[in-house]
Amino acid sequence: MKKTLLVLFFSGHLLLIFFQSTWTTIDGYWGFHYNEKPSIFIFNFFKQNQYTEPYYLLTGINTGYGFYGIHAATEKYLRATYYDSLDQVLKKDRYFNFSSTNGISRLEGYASFLANYVAKTKNTIDADSLSIANNDPDVLSLRNEYKFKKDYVVKTLKWLGKKEALKRSECASYKIELLTIVPENIWERKERQAKPNIYVIQEGRFPVQ
Repeated sequence: MKKTLLVLFFSGHLLLIFFQSTWTTIDGYWGFHYNEKPSIFIFNFFKQNQYTEPYYLLTGINTGYGFYGIHAATEKYLRATYYDSLDQVLKKDRYFNFSSTNGISRLEGYASFLANYVAKTKNTIDADSLSIANNDPDVLSLRNEYKFKKDYVVKTLKWLGKKEALKRSECASYKIELLTIVPENIWERKERQAKPNIYVIQEGRFPVQ
């Protein structure tokens, strides 16, 4: 009985992985070519939504690892740059003084979370089709939620570099960047020593206070 349950569980889990990778590919293609999202009731129930998201996040199905889906993860990281009063660079730091493998790994995990948070917030705001003149309490509450989410990212970036900036008496300001490495087009022939393309997801520059 136990073996049967395990077989059913892992079979269902593998089917969800296959479904997620297939659906995200179809979703990306359809959205690009027809400027709309495909909607099929039974598929909508199983795709990543408010009901399935906890399981998808817990098991990592949402990353698309092992399959060619549009949500396959790319490397994301944070970088701090500290400046003096003449705007000269004092220090650049990608690891925020972490030296252990565990600490660096957790920092990179947080960068990935923050990048997904920024993207999800942007998509939510872009999808808001309600009139800006709508003063319904629920709508105003929703707009306040958008503002909170955007402020959260800015304040997070500010907090990440503040402690190190305050340690440096010559530091007048600092910049924190949330970056991602843009995947290369494997069909293009490039020089072996070519540097990867970097995309700035979000950045903030703050005075030392």
